[in-house]
Amino acid sequence: MEKWKKDYLKGILRDYPKMEDYYLERKEKLLFHTKGTHPHSTAETQNKKMLISISLDRQLINLERNQKVIAQCLENATAETKEIIERLYLSDKQKASLDLVADQVFLSKRQVMRLRDRFFEELAEHLGI
Repeated sequence: MEKWKKDYLKGILRDYPKMEDYYLERKEKLLFHTKGTHPHSTAETQNKKMLISISLDRQLINLERNQKVIAQCLENATAETKEIIERLYLSDKQKASLDLVADQVFLSKRQVMRLRDRFFEELAEHLGI
């Protein structure tokens, strides 16, 4: 897998614990923007435009999709793979290295890399990249 794909997937995984907050924040911005742009429109028209904006917003769609795909991939992963991904990317604690995670899950660094890379392959496939 190309380095840019791995880096992109790592970024998505690091954002995963905060995706719900990002989603709500984006939705709130759309609501505020929609309410503030048409002061002379009727409330019904504003609500329709707001719903259309929310349903078609590319950022919201991507956040929802990424969240669902990551959750599905984690659900399908083995216990070891889940633990590796959580320790490397989903933990709020300081960033763990492959060596440290390998020691914590009682696997070799090479095996940790294989499991992580398999997870990345599945995630990339489901995300369509």
